[in-house]
Amino acid sequence: MYKSSKAKLSLLLFCILVLVGLLGGCASILPAKDGQSERVIKILIVEFGSRTPIPDMKVTIKDSESGQIIDEQLANDEGEVSISRLTSDKEYLFVPSSIYDDGTGSADGVAQLVKIADTTTYIVLETYYVRDHKGANIPVVLQNPAFPHGCEITALTAVLNFYGREVSKETMAASYLPRGEFKRTNGKWLGPDPSKKYAGDPADEHDGMYAFAPVIEAAAKKYIASEKSALKVKNLTGASQEKIIAKVQKGIPVIMWVTLDLSAPKMKTGWTIYGQQKPIRMYRNLHVVVMTGYQDGKVIVMDPLKGYVAHDDKKFFTSFTDMKSQAIVLEK
Repeated sequence: MYKSSKAKLSLLLFCILVLVGLLGGCASILPAKDGQSERVIKILIVEFGSRTPIPDMKVTIKDSESGQIIDEQLANDEGEVSISRLTSDKEYLFVPSSIYDDGTGSADGVAQLVKIADTTTYIVLETYYVRDHKGANIPVVLQNPAFPHGCEITALTAVLNFYGREVSKETMAASYLPRGEFKRTNGKWLGPDPSKKYAGDPADEHDGMYAFAPVIEAAAKKYIASEKSALKVKNLTGASQEKIIAKVQKGIPVIMWVTLDLSAPKMKTGWTIYGQQKPIRMYRNLHVVVMTGYQDGKVIVMDPLKGYVAHDDKKFFTSFTDMKSQAIVLEK
């Protein structure tokens, strides 16, 4: 009887010790919320162009849809930040605070859109570092989910926002973008000339196509006239690489036509323009971005699909040339 009681007491003490240990370490054993990652994701903050790690810089993680701040962390002396509990299969804006941030929030525009996958463990985040960098720090305006085929009007909206005009891409598309509809007649699709009107609906994943520089030029001029703004619109189509870079280094963002992955243009048979007989050859990978900076052989752009991205200058300007060197600027 004594041995049995002693055994029960020992078992009780053991259970108490295990329970205390579990409670003491509960922070490490609680499961993540549904969809959240248990793993730690490391972020390396580097300078555009040189890719030099930037120490002691704050990075803010925001929900890409709501804009809600999810987390804020300060990088260590090696430019690294560790974060956890981000939801897989969800997109976040990673916003580094520039070293030349004046406290007004103007530096918050340099952001990168990242989709967290189950395999995501490391993210390289690029930003400006030097105080005297020359470029245009325009806000990030993303085309999705509103406009799956609306990179052109989204890029223009970002530039207008840069100049202090509080207008949304939705308003720009609805009220200022020249648009033409598609129509099925006698077994063929008829549509507008993309150098005169946006073809289709940028909000429609199946019906939206694209527009060339003169259409965005017209949209910008219509908006500026309605606001009685002092901004001026210039069509820089045909401009050289040197002229484009010179504009950007004066702090003037340039809207540019390239391809989605900077590869060669992909073409296929498209619609027939109203009044013509033969269908056009249409682009399958046209894209529009805003060039905001140039540093160490890297072109820095605000991409309506991704946020801020750096590209090799030769590859970028080859794509620009392939797309007929189309470009638009707004200037004061």
